[in-house]
Amino acid sequence: MDFPSGQHVRGDTLTRDEALDCDVVIIGSGAGGAASAWRLAEAGLRVLVLEEGRKWEPHEVSTRQSWALRNLYAERGTSVATGNIYLPMPRGRAVGGSTLLNSAICFRTPRRVLDRWQRDFGVPWASEAELNPVFEEVERALAVRKVPEVFAREHNLIFRKGVDALGLAGDFISRNAPGCIGCGLCQLSCPVGGKGSVDRTLLPLALGKGAALFSSTRVEKVLVENGAAVGVEASGLEPVTEAPQRKLTVKARKVFLCGGAINSPMFLLRQGLANKAGHVGNHLHVHSASGVCARFEQVIDAWHGVTQGYYVDLPGRPAVLETFSATPEIYAIQYEAYAKPMETLRHLASCGCMLGDEAEGTVRPGPSPSRSAMTYSVTDSDLAIIKEGMRETARIYFAAGALDVHAGLVGQGPVKSLDELDKQLAAVPLDKLSIYASHPMSTNRMSARREDGVTRPDGETWDVQNLVIADASVFPTSLGVNPQITVMTCASVIARQQVAKG
Repeated sequence: MDFPSGQHVRGDTLTRDEALDCDVVIIGSGAGGAASAWRLAEAGLRVLVLEEGRKWEPHEVSTRQSWALRNLYAERGTSVATGNIYLPMPRGRAVGGSTLLNSAICFRTPRRVLDRWQRDFGVPWASEAELNPVFEEVERALAVRKVPEVFAREHNLIFRKGVDALGLAGDFISRNAPGCIGCGLCQLSCPVGGKGSVDRTLLPLALGKGAALFSSTRVEKVLVENGAAVGVEASGLEPVTEAPQRKLTVKARKVFLCGGAINSPMFLLRQGLANKAGHVGNHLHVHSASGVCARFEQVIDAWHGVTQGYYVDLPGRPAVLETFSATPEIYAIQYEAYAKPMETLRHLASCGCMLGDEAEGTVRPGPSPSRSAMTYSVTDSDLAIIKEGMRETARIYFAAGALDVHAGLVGQGPVKSLDELDKQLAAVPLDKLSIYASHPMSTNRMSARREDGVTRPDGETWDVQNLVIADASVFPTSLGVNPQITVMTCASVIARQQVAKG
């Protein structure tokens, strides 16, 4: 078939096996894939993006959690890592990837992280001087701005009240949500199209420069000749059953793998690619978090307003306290003590401590093409920081006038003082902490030394020429802040380096 420049094609509509030629084929349409497509198409290359999930418009999405889990989340929202704790780890599976489901939070990479990447892994461009201009370009493309107070609403403002009362240095969160009206449904996609997820920002920019997008199309194999990637084989998928249908064969000068820190290593391991040094699927880092809920005399209605709108750093730690909200049924399940009577839910506010971890896990292929098998164990030092963050969150809420607080501790109820919370935290075993993980990273880490990583600092794998990885899996370490802007910026740098190499 002719290259469908500027078009979106659904893989399930192919009526026969097809073949295409292009300069670059990109596997995955999330933050890394979209940013790579944007930069490569800008350079005048013919770029093809392949995504196994569907493309959804705002009017097509539902505000039901069950619908979102079935249609927007990888593994139907059931992906978990097991070790000394059972760790849920949801991620997106649609055009736009997890940017479709996140809270649109935009933090730049902390300097301490960039310094370590440069010092310990030899990444020469890991510096604020090199990256700040690229961050600025990405932020302009996504229309990033701080949360306006009018859309923060009481859920975020009550947390700010406690931060101010304690004299802490908090602030409203910067987000790529220029059309946000504060409906509080970010984790279910955006029903009004106000969030600047990459399906609505970077991908349209790439298509405007002549790139093409195939949705409902699963890449099954990288074609390798004489040690170099020369294309991919893919299949169009029936959207509901995910059954493969027509074949699509793509020949390309370079293959960009941008499936994320879980899918990308699984894809490589299934084919035995790029793993001579044994790092593929290892060094899994996540942002582990545990929440604290607080009850106030006044009505909060946490589901009204920006889901995550205010933050404060945990002093001296690679962690940040970020407000978060959920729909009423989630609060009723997570904090059962506040669910009777249900009217009590209207008086709740919540915040979580998100930690850049020290622990490392693994990712391996599961029993089916889309199923993962992950391991992860929380370290004592990470656990101590999570508990410290929970205590600091409770201190902030009490300073804001909370009647009581309920930490994420299974089998424990609300407390009316920090002393009571301290006793709970000291006594609770690890498996009774309700810990959540997000933002998987580092499973195909980059390094200037072949023996220490999967890719070079320019994203090309050490073992397979012209196979480039540009997603969160190349991060050498955890970040400690929400990663989407770092993913897009790193992908931009990698794409431009590949253009410069020809």
